[in-house]
Amino acid sequence: MFRRLIASPIKSLAASLFSVALLALFVAPDALAQQRILAPMPDKQVRFPCGAGFVDNQHVRPLLQHANFMPADIQKGQLSLTFVGHSTFLIETPAGVKAITDYNDYYRAKVLPDIATMNIARGNHSTDIIDPSISHVLRGWSMTDGKPPRHDIIMKDLRVYNLPTNLTETGGSYWDSSSMFIFQSHGLCVGHMGHLRHILDQKAFTKLGRIDVMLVPVDRRVTQSYQELMHNLKGINPRLIIPMHYNGMFTIQEFLERAKAVYPVKRTSSIKIILDRQKLPMKTEILVMTAEDGGDGSQF
Repeated sequence: MFRRLIASPIKSLAASLFSVALLALFVAPDALAQQRILAPMPDKQVRFPCGAGFVDNQHVRPLLQHANFMPADIQKGQLSLTFVGHSTFLIETPAGVKAITDYNDYYRAKVLPDIATMNIARGNHSTDIIDPSISHVLRGWSMTDGKPPRHDIIMKDLRVYNLPTNLTETGGSYWDSSSMFIFQSHGLCVGHMGHLRHILDQKAFTKLGRIDVMLVPVDRRVTQSYQELMHNLKGINPRLIIPMHYNGMFTIQEFLERAKAVYPVKRTSSIKIILDRQKLPMKTEILVMTAEDGGDGSQF
């Protein structure tokens, strides 16, 4: 008697499931087709963070190249980095693309860039005098609608994108904003921390992606404090830290006195170095660039 009571509901459930499955044979194709029509198309402009999904940029370079396509001193997987002054650097790629950070009227490289970034609207970080031959001028602050700026461009073998920082929201708009800029070429990722003056959270670290070399402001007066800076460096975990944005050796010495307890410190007697991801230190190091001799430099 007990078994019959159990068996009856089971048979009823099985019959119901069979009916549902039979109905699905007729309904499912139309439903699935409707879902495919209604489903939003993926945004083709979405790009992965640095170091992910954009290693060699092969889809933006021709398969066949002239033998002299790459300058002899910058090979694939390398970047040339020249310290121009304060927070301005010249970055050159194997394909000959030139980018300058914090393009301004006070610190100028000897060459015009293809790409100019300006992290904040201040005198020695930006300018309104732009040579028309510069292909891309990327400003780190909002120019029109009061929304945080969004940049993500590719030129030959260089990709440049930004992470908005220092945002203060007032009535739906933002003010006193700036940006960190990231430069990616052949899997090598260089970040310019800009005028950052707050700690970054995990969401920001994820958006930045893997950073191999970070150019870091160390003044501790108008940018982040030492504690904030060390928090951010720990989260980013670059393999090489290059100090910038200091007004004298006493400023950088203050930073080094504290940072050397965490990271080894090295120096170079040149303003120009060749960055090679295969030759970067396995554990984070600090490299101080202070000279103005214009030498060829070493590989780091």
